[in-house]
Amino acid sequence: CFSINDSGLKQTVKRIQVEAEAAVLSGKSHVVLTDINANKDYVSVPMILATAAVHSHLTRKGIRSFISLHVQSAECLDTHYFAVLIGVGATTVNPYLAQECIRERHEKGLFKDLTYEQCVERYKKAIDQGLLKIMAKLGISVVSAYRGGFNFEAVGLSRSMVNEYFLGVQSRISGIGLSGIEYKIKELHNYAFS
Repeated sequence: CFSINDSGLKQTVKRIQVEAEAAVLSGKSHVVLTDINANKDYVSVPMILATAAVHSHLTRKGIRSFISLHVQSAECLDTHYFAVLIGVGATTVNPYLAQECIRERHEKGLFKDLTYEQCVERYKKAIDQGLLKIMAKLGISVVSAYRGGFNFEAVGLSRSMVNEYFLGVQSRISGIGLSGIEYKIKELHNYAFS
């Protein structure tokens, strides 16, 4: 997260990369990227950007294989988002907001006779089946072969940003860069907390 009053997306991404590198070099085997601490005064870094930046940085340093990269994100709701996060290097994904939404709906009785655990299990099964379908279209049958492969193309992201944070991804239609993304997320953040 970075302060809503600062223009700090680029500096925050760099800080996250440096902290992840320091964790690996100090012998840690797990790095957790989370947006759970976002609040009225602090904006979360888009999780796809944070994950890709850390994965790319550690890969360039030759130390990515020494850690598992865990993502805990409110942004992750559907199969596509899971696929992109895993595709940019996430080892695991915790969609805590989706689970919280399931809990709230369960408490309202919207799932009839199902237990909360059954509801979450159904959500996980749907995500797993969706991921398998996405990977199968690429001829991939195991998540480890898909993880960090950047098996997609960037549309509407600046080429310089893609070259910096998204290893090997093509960006035929250039577009928004970090400053534009920062402006957009601050705008959404202000709207969410208004």
